Amino acid sequence: MAKESTSSDVNDLDLNDYRNEYLFPMPTVLEQYFLGQIKNPVNMVMLYLMFDICVTSIPWAITMFLMESPPLLMGIAYIAFNFAIFMERFILTLHYQSHSPIFPRGDVRNSFASYILAPLFGMPSGMYYFHHVVMHHRENNIFPYDVSSTMTYQRNSFTHFLHYWARYTFAIWFQLPFYLVKRKNYNLFAKALVALVGYFVLIRLLWAFNAAATVYVFIAPFFLASGALMFGNWSQHIFVDPKRFNDSYALTYNIVNSSFNKRTYNDGYHIVHHVKPALHWSKLPTYFKENMDKFAEEGSFTFHTVDFMAVGFYCMTGQLEKLADYYVNIGPKKYHRSKQEVIAEMKSRFVPVPVPTEEVASKNH
Repeated sequence: MAKESTSSDVNDLDLNDYRNEYLFPMPTVLEQYFLGQIKNPVNMVMLYLMFDICVTSIPWAITMFLMESPPLLMGIAYIAFNFAIFMERFILTLHYQSHSPIFPRGDVRNSFASYILAPLFGMPSGMYYFHHVVMHHRENNIFPYDVSSTMTYQRNSFTHFLHYWARYTFAIWFQLPFYLVKRKNYNLFAKALVALVGYFVLIRLLWAFNAAATVYVFIAPFFLASGALMFGNWSQHIFVDPKRFNDSYALTYNIVNSSFNKRTYNDGYHIVHHVKPALHWSKLPTYFKENMDKFAEEGSFTFHTVDFMAVGFYCMTGQLEKLADYYVNIGPKKYHRSKQEVIAEMKSRFVPVPVPTEEVASKNH
């Protein structure tokens, strides 16, 4: 049998107050200032993370630009440091800030992460919001409108993943603006176009100033981030029920009691996030616990102690027996699955889903 759990212990580790999204807090004087400015004091952890980046990565990046020829090892060390320490934390900070701004809406400081910090982590200025909030959540992984949709791929195939990654890396520059036009979001299209042009102009100017530093600080991180972002999204949406591909309960899964949740704003609760995208990140575990019977009734997947990258790795390497050991049976016993039933259901959710009709693809609008 897969792991059995009760409502009292299924995600108890995720419900405590410990957070690991940052390395160290900002000085008390700054903290007190921002506590009087932000909407929700729980979001101070996001500002801690941004402060950490500002006092470590940014001075390092500036130093390389001021050097006539920054050493290769210095550049590699910078990339490795940012990727290992900050990449995951920053992406999820940007993610949840995009859904629920730190400062009151309209405050320019909400743009700091998206427009100033994001390029350091391989994401063009301003584009994450358009890609994730405007497109991905609105279209809910449904092809062809969600251009990062996984549904038409054989999702345990490495070849199919390479196609998926290449499509994002080389075509997203055109597909995302075209999506905004197709959905008649002309105002957002104009903003995206300005942001993209500004980003490319900046890269070109910096290349002329110091090509090596531009590679270390912006270009190499873009290719690393494209791989991380796409394998992350691929893994989050690797299990898509062909019969219910437009149902949030059947196009992703939840991860509970994982250290991953402590450094990613409870991002493991991905079904919850798709069902309730406006729900604050701190409330995701509680919502899951209060609605476990609903998740069980919907036949949704729940895993424990792993993370999305591990789930994707197990699927892509055919280790479903091992992954099934992390599966958690929740809710009434009539909905529980044996280990073999879990594996069979996993396999059924790898199958490519045919492109839906225009009526189905447009149902969210």
